Amino acid sequence: MISPDAPHANPQKKEELLDSLTNGLALLRLFASGTGSLTMQEVAEQLDVTRAAARRLLLTLQHNGYVAQDGRDFSITPRVMDLGFAYFASMDLPRLAGPYLKALAVEAGETCSLGVLDGESVTLVAREEPQQMLRVDMGVGRRMPAYAHSLGRVLLAGLDDAALDAYLATAQLRKLTPFTVSSRTALARTLRQVRSDGYCTLVSELVDGYAGISVPLRAASGKVVAGLGFSMVLGSRDAAHLLRHHLPPLRRAAEEIEALLRTR
Repeated sequence: MISPDAPHANPQKKEELLDSLTNGLALLRLFASGTGSLTMQEVAEQLDVTRAAARRLLLTLQHNGYVAQDGRDFSITPRVMDLGFAYFASMDLPRLAGPYLKALAVEAGETCSLGVLDGESVTLVAREEPQQMLRVDMGVGRRMPAYAHSLGRVLLAGLDDAALDAYLATAQLRKLTPFTVSSRTALARTLRQVRSDGYCTLVSELVDGYAGISVPLRAASGKVVAGLGFSMVLGSRDAAHLLRHHLPPLRRAAEEIEALLRTR
């Protein structure tokens, strides 16, 4: 039976809830309680569902890589950590990365930000400004279209192929400036290049006259969990200037932050 202590939201009308999702989450909680493996019959009994329903739950989780089968026994895989790691990493990241953002902003004289992917948007979770007259007005919590921001592009490039294909198939791509890459084919090509380069420079695509350069931050597993980058008024500079002056310190800081993440 499903434990009465299982987490639940405020009471909702029965027709508004998905029983299959509720049962799937209950199944993951069974494994999380320390159960090494379960048979199909044990799942049916523990969740108080039919054997056919238990089979569908297990096969769905197996298809998505969260459960592995060995004969009659099913057990969870390390992939379940993906469900929560990015969230908890993003909660801890602002504290870990804060001193580096401050040092980068002072060294470069530009706004330095930390962002995470949130659906089709990149959300700023930390930000440091230099003491200068011209500033980029983007506060913590600000959401921007991921395809048109350098932080967003390193995050999109860090998705696995299936997730990236799904994004490209459904994302709303608008021409925000005359320079915005808004073609799905062109964006896919650009993101493949970002993935290969390990950084992204972007000029006048979100707002004409503004530029950004960003690098990914990876967890110990290699998964991209955030982006670290500068945003600035471009002025008389060009993308080559960003690469020469801003990419090296970004990469150094990213390596140090990633080293901290590996100790968590």
